[in-house]
Amino acid sequence: MSGTSFPTRYGELYGGLPCLDFANTLDGRATANAIELLPAWPDLVDWSHYAGLTGPSTAQRLTAAPPAAAGAVFATAIELREAIFEVFAAIAHDHPVPGGSLALLQARYAEATTQARLAPGATAFTWQYDGDTPGRVWWPVAISAVHLLLTGPLDRVKLCAAEAGCRGLFLDVSKNHSRRWCGEGCSLEAKIQRQAHRRRSARTETARVP
Repeated sequence: MSGTSFPTRYGELYGGLPCLDFANTLDGRATANAIELLPAWPDLVDWSHYAGLTGPSTAQRLTAAPPAAAGAVFATAIELREAIFEVFAAIAHDHPVPGGSLALLQARYAEATTQARLAPGATAFTWQYDGDTPGRVWWPVAISAVHLLLTGPLDRVKLCAAEAGCRGLFLDVSKNHSRRWCGEGCSLEAKIQRQAHRRRSARTETARVP
């Protein structure tokens, strides 16, 4: 596994929930140069470990999954990621949720729960997974997404407001619902862009003075 390379490879997990963090693995969606953080099966397994969804020994074994099985699960996971983004981006914009994406998410949730077992946790029961079936890298993501849909708070699901086209999803847990950016980097970028806009406006107004 990548170990200390995690922070530079995947950056901050700013979504607040596994499903939103997973949707954010295609970075800068609205830019001309979106960055795919999960280009292949080993990256998906690595990210699952980084996000705390699988342990290090399980992730190590899953990396060596048979290529045919790994390829099929990888395609399913990326399809799920895009459905999650479409569902929660619509919610963030207060738009109708795409029916096809919602149906796919429901189907993946049903599949994930049939592979899981309920086990007691510190404060509540949780879903747990046994064995090294490749699908376990995305099962917790599907369950996280449907849990958010069922229990909310959906009014706190937001898209990053950075003008450059980040489109990162996050759960706004600020006290007054005032968070606008996915992280400090986008916040700083937005501040710089506003300052540049003000300077351009000031120069334009100056040029108009007779």
